[in-house]
Amino acid sequence: MGQISRPLSLVEKLKQESVQEFINKFLWNKSNSAPFVVELDPTTACNLACHDCISANLLNQGGIDNERLLRLAEEFAQHGVRAVVLIGGGEPMAHPKFGALVESLYQAGIKVGVTTNGTLMPRYMDQCINMTSWLRVSVDAGSEEVFAEFRPHASGKSQFNLVIDNMRQMAASKKGLLGYSFLLLSKFNPDGSLHRTNAVDIEKAAQLAKDIGCDYFEVKPAFDMMHFLQQQDLSVVDLVNRNLKAIHELADDNFKIIAPFTLEEALRGVGTQIKPYNRCLTAELRTVITPSGAYVCPYHRGNLNMRIGDIAKVSLEELWQGDRRKTVMNRVDPARHCTFHCIRHESNLLLERMAAGEVVDSVSDFDLFI
Repeated sequence: MGQISRPLSLVEKLKQESVQEFINKFLWNKSNSAPFVVELDPTTACNLACHDCISANLLNQGGIDNERLLRLAEEFAQHGVRAVVLIGGGEPMAHPKFGALVESLYQAGIKVGVTTNGTLMPRYMDQCINMTSWLRVSVDAGSEEVFAEFRPHASGKSQFNLVIDNMRQMAASKKGLLGYSFLLLSKFNPDGSLHRTNAVDIEKAAQLAKDIGCDYFEVKPAFDMMHFLQQQDLSVVDLVNRNLKAIHELADDNFKIIAPFTLEEALRGVGTQIKPYNRCLTAELRTVITPSGAYVCPYHRGNLNMRIGDIAKVSLEELWQGDRRKTVMNRVDPARHCTFHCIRHESNLLLERMAAGEVVDSVSDFDLFI
C-alpha cells in the first residue's frame, strides 16, 4: 500500500559524516571561509506573471554579472562549498550563463539542485539530465486550464503542455531526481470569499507526475509576503484532505507522495512557530546569494536588515568572514525575527543540543543539501 511521506528529514541530513566533520571543525569556532550549502539566485528575471509570487517585489531587477557568476563558482570550489541550489526570486534558467554555471559546479564535484518553472529546460536539457542531483519543477496544476490561471505566461499563452513535455523528456534519461511541485494556491473575491483554488487539480497533477516519470509529487502550503502560512478557507481544507486521501495509493517504491509538516499546520490554521533559541546556527552552515546581495537565509531574501554583503563587490571569503556578516549574525534572533514556520527549525534544535554537548552518531553521506 502506498503512503504519503514527509520530505527527507533535514535533521537526519545533519548527521551525515561530511556534515558532522564540517560542524565539528568549523561551526563552533566559525573558522570556515564559506558555507556548506549556498542557495544561489543567478537572476531576478522571470518569464511568468504569477499573481501570488512571494518574490514579486524582487523580480526583473537584473542578475549577477556573467563573468562574476562563473568566478563565483570557482570560489565555491576553492572554499569547500559542497552543494548549491540554483533557485531564485526569478527563474534561474533565464540567466544566459546557467548552463556554464551548472557545468562548472558539476566538474568541481559540487552537488547541484535546481528549482525551476520548467519553461526553459530545452536550452539546458543536457545539464538538467546529467549534472543535477535533483531538479524540482513548480507546476502547481494538473491541467492547462488551471495552469493558465495560476501560472500565466507573460505572452498570455499557457505553457503547461511545454512544461510537462520538458519534464517527460528529462524523466526518460535523468540521472538525478525529478520532482513535481504543487503549491496550494487560492484566489479571492473582493468581499474575501473564495473565488478559485488550484486544489481541484491535486489528484490530476499527482497522477500526471507519476505517468511522466517523476520521482515524487509534493503538495506544499503557500506563504504570504512575510513568510507566514496562508490561512485556508474551510472548503479548501476539505478539498485538500480529500485529494490527499485519493492520491494515497499512487505511492510506491519508485514514486513518493510528499506532504511536509507545514501543510498540516496550514490546514489546521496554525499561524506561528515558537523558537526557543536566540541564534540561528543553521545560518552558519548555509546562506542565500542573490543579485541584490547575500542574506542570512532565504526567508529574509531582500530584507536589508538581514543583508550580509554584496557578492558583486567582495569575494566569497570576504563576504563570509567580513564584519558586516558578523554584525548581522549577532543581531539575528529567531525568537523575534522568525516567528513564521521555518523548515530548518528542527535542525536548529539539534544543533543547539550538539552545542550543549549531545553526541551524534554519524551516518554515511546520502544528501548534502542540508
